[in-house]
Amino acid sequence: MDYSKLLNKFSTPMYLFDIELLEKRIKYIKSCFDKDIKFIYAIKANTFILKQIEELIDGFEICSFGEFEICNNLKLNQSKFVISGVNKDFDSIKYIFENTNKVVKFTVESINQYKLLTALAKQYNKKIELLIRLTSGNQFGVSETDFEQIISYSKNEEMIKIIGIQYFSGTQKKSVKKLEKELNYLEQFINYIEEKYKIIIENLEYGPGAPISYFVGEEFDELEYFKELNNMLSKIKNRKISLEIGRSIVASCGFYLTKVVDIKSNQNGNILLLDGGMNHLVYYGQTMAMRIPYLEQYPIRKGEVNHYTLYGSLCTINDILIKNLPLEDVKINDVFIFKNVGAYCSTEGISLFLSRELPKIILKDKDGNFKLVRDNIKTSNLNFPYVEE
Repeated sequence: MDYSKLLNKFSTPMYLFDIELLEKRIKYIKSCFDKDIKFIYAIKANTFILKQIEELIDGFEICSFGEFEICNNLKLNQSKFVISGVNKDFDSIKYIFENTNKVVKFTVESINQYKLLTALAKQYNKKIELLIRLTSGNQFGVSETDFEQIISYSKNEEMIKIIGIQYFSGTQKKSVKKLEKELNYLEQFINYIEEKYKIIIENLEYGPGAPISYFVGEEFDELEYFKELNNMLSKIKNRKISLEIGRSIVASCGFYLTKVVDIKSNQNGNILLLDGGMNHLVYYGQTMAMRIPYLEQYPIRKGEVNHYTLYGSLCTINDILIKNLPLEDVKINDVFIFKNVGAYCSTEGISLFLSRELPKIILKDKDGNFKLVRDNIKTSNLNFPYVEE
């Protein structure tokens, strides 16, 4: 990529999301699976690219009222909405009922949620479809006992249709054996429910937690991983299968650009200070900045190799991005481009710390044009105590 055009137009720090890369990524993932498998995008991974991928994705998992507002204000197809999340409060769900089409699709994660959704369905005379989320042992979803209780409750409810089961046990799961174990368990449990309650569980929405290689030296055979997962899914008969994926879809389209603002040395080595930092850049699995993520330096320089530790602009010793990075040469205003930041980075960092501005967000379209979709945002207003005297 030619970063000069981007850097001549926009200042750092910034995020760049490449839409052409994103579209290619989605098409590649879909090509690894049977055509009848659907793909649900977990929008918490990145909300800035939703309109651009709407036609490529079969559904959007929405886990909060704020996420619903984003999707609805973008006028995304409501038939693709799956209203999920552990916290479904009365006012938010009431608003969703009032601002959606006739049939609404929800996940249910507790008996209390089921009762709330049932009551509102009756109040608004609106039929709803439910995916019951089965827990993997954490705070998400319901136990097997509660799952059966919800099935029992729903049998006489005209406004409720149980359409399937949702299951997600974690992220960055590289073990296909773990996926096989989970899918075998789910198939056995679904068969048990169908036989006991004389119903059909049509849909299985499964979150495999497909991994991304963030750090140099941690690559894995993704194509083989997808092939094995597809083979497992193909053995599940008479069910509509959806894969709920976020990180794996969107991570590789994202870049974070931050420039060198100061260079110095002390008894512990050479230091580069950047205008970004840990408030903007979050890599899943990074520990004490010891691992090296995929990145580029711009411009590329030649010279004697020295090792540098890259620090951000926060007033905390924890704001370290990389330790002992070998560089041939580096100067103030050089830019580092961190890769694979398309998922979570723009929302997961400790953005309010030190009242620094939120970075710009830029989209690069298929013609190579850059579009500003969010300018820098001051956070000092958010940290200011507005109290009437």
